Amino acid sequence: MTQPRLSTADSSTDRSTRRSFLAGLGSLALVVVGTATGRTTAATGAPSPGSRPGEGPFAAADELEAFIDDVMAERIGTATPGATVAIVSGDAPILTKGYGAADVDADRPVRADETVFRVGSVGKLVTYTAVMKGVEQGILDLDTDVNSYLDDSRVTVPDTYDDPVTLRHLGTHTAGFESTLDPDIVADPDSLDTLEALLTDQQPSRIRPPGELVGYSNYGAALAGHVVAEAHGTTFEELVQAAIFDPLGMTHSTFAQPVPADQPGDLAAPHIRDGESFLTTDDVYINMRPAGSLSATATDMATFMRAHLGDGAVDATRILDAETAEAMHNRHHVRHPAVTNWRYGFHEYGNPDANLIGHSGATVNFTSSLLLAPDYDVGIFVASNSNPSELPTTVVDEIVAEFDLQRAPTTPTPTSRPGGQERAETVAGEYSLTYLPQSGPLQAVDLLEHLTVEPAGNGRVRTTTLEGDARQWVESEPYVYDEVGGHDVLAFEVTDGEVDVLSMSSEPTGVYQPVPFQERQFVTGAVLGTAVSGFGLSLAGWGGHSIRRTWKQQSTDDDPDTADAE
Repeated sequence: MTQPRLSTADSSTDRSTRRSFLAGLGSLALVVVGTATGRTTAATGAPSPGSRPGEGPFAAADELEAFIDDVMAERIGTATPGATVAIVSGDAPILTKGYGAADVDADRPVRADETVFRVGSVGKLVTYTAVMKGVEQGILDLDTDVNSYLDDSRVTVPDTYDDPVTLRHLGTHTAGFESTLDPDIVADPDSLDTLEALLTDQQPSRIRPPGELVGYSNYGAALAGHVVAEAHGTTFEELVQAAIFDPLGMTHSTFAQPVPADQPGDLAAPHIRDGESFLTTDDVYINMRPAGSLSATATDMATFMRAHLGDGAVDATRILDAETAEAMHNRHHVRHPAVTNWRYGFHEYGNPDANLIGHSGATVNFTSSLLLAPDYDVGIFVASNSNPSELPTTVVDEIVAEFDLQRAPTTPTPTSRPGGQERAETVAGEYSLTYLPQSGPLQAVDLLEHLTVEPAGNGRVRTTTLEGDARQWVESEPYVYDEVGGHDVLAFEVTDGEVDVLSMSSEPTGVYQPVPFQERQFVTGAVLGTAVSGFGLSLAGWGGHSIRRTWKQQSTDDDPDTADAE
């Protein structure tokens, strides 16, 4: 489950293709409403909380359905063989619908209430909801050393730093674990370990003090699931079934792998592209189950979104107290006040002031995206049964734009503070993301994602990537730059003329750090040719990526153990 990134609604096709797996995140925790930058705090025309069907942005349900039908018609059969959509407004779903084929070989259509999709990192939101339920019950505390809950477990987090790892760190991806990306994908369900054994045997190093920097971690999410299960004296799968799925009537949802034979519904088949068409392929399994093994229907995900939009309740059924739900939706970690930040398990989306929160997800051959717009009382969920596929994130983006869930991009206003050119020269350099591996074969991913910042005249800067994604930014206040033609924001933290950290709104699942001079310009054809041939990405909540496509083309169809996952 790789990073989660929900892209900004106005992102270019190239940028969406390049990054859709971020978010996703994630990718893609979130506390304060508004920022210290003086920007407006909500989209104009936002209805008051509690709007009901017939009110707000989706007042005409038939128009919404017609719009979604048109959006999906452009992509079914080309971007993916099948997809499922759920949209919630107020206290009810106003659209749950399947599109295309659940299985191209069997010619089985997608049905929103029956077809079960693997949703990848979107399942992390269920995991962190279970954590908050434990906090509400007094069984867990967000700021207590997680080791205090692991007395009966083989898992122990080493005391590498003075401060311990807590559940708050795990829910905001700030625990400081070294990134490995891979949530331990296996081809054979008999190869699945117990969660305890997995977390013990595959524990990454602690490379940063907790609470300082975001670095998306599947291991951290899996550890959170283990902690809450240990605190309740049960397994993770049994816990979420009893605490969330059963009370909400989410009868088609499970973290179990394989999906039990007696589970209601039909599992959508995973697909791979074969030229202009799609072929079914074998499924794979995720050892770090709390990080991304959830399977669910669109109808069930609509219920889950209703619970979060309904202050923890659906109709007369409550899974969280209103205060707990509010606490989960508040910010828990601030990367920088000018950019998107982390609630608990959720990350902010799009314009930093829009109060949109969500997460995206992917497995080897499924992708998904979930977005909540609390100010509008709206929830959106989209999933597809192929990967790489930009469909879920793209559809969410288009709904956000079409129904004005965030204000349209405006022309950035340059700062009136002098010294813009000097500041642009200060921030110039090459940057690397914290959620990507810094060593081993997966270092190729980090090299490919390096971001170059250059002065562009008049206090502006230009950013470029290896793939040719070039963007212009206007300094709106010292060391804060707004994207020209978009919602994205760059924010630099500078000490004594040196950049410490660069945060980007569209990359909520990590931050950028300067690359030492001797490590720059490693991205050559020879380096990539050897490094890329053996790497497999993970399940953070991201989407497709061109190098991942290249790698998949080089991988054998009959060896899913080497496949990448998000």
